[in-house]
Amino acid sequence: MLNQVCVLTVKVDNIRTAVEFYTKVLPFEVSKYYGEKLVSLVHNEIPIVLEETESFDTEARQGVLLGILTENLDKDVDELKAKGVEILFDEPQPCPPGRYTIIKDPAGNQIEIVEFAS
Repeated sequence: MLNQVCVLTVKVDNIRTAVEFYTKVLPFEVSKYYGEKLVSLVHNEIPIVLEETESFDTEARQGVLLGILTENLDKDVDELKAKGVEILFDEPQPCPPGRYTIIKDPAGNQIEIVEFAS
């Protein structure tokens, strides 16, 4: 069932500047670094992830990505395809906590569907 938000990703143009803002201006703490361009912040409920992306332009791109939890990514992808939902990847992609894919809502907003590794 795809109705539980599990992560909120904030797209940024510079990960160092973003980490400084979220930890110095706002009182967040870094939970974990996943390489040079991906940082998880400590948050009590829904994890917040900062992700550095190339060619970041808030006018043309979505700056916040909603992540929805799935228990069975392959099954849910098949069901979403059957419903005509636009899916950005042919196959689920690996990510630090497991696997994911991205779908688009009718307005073109991207939504990440995440399956955590057991």
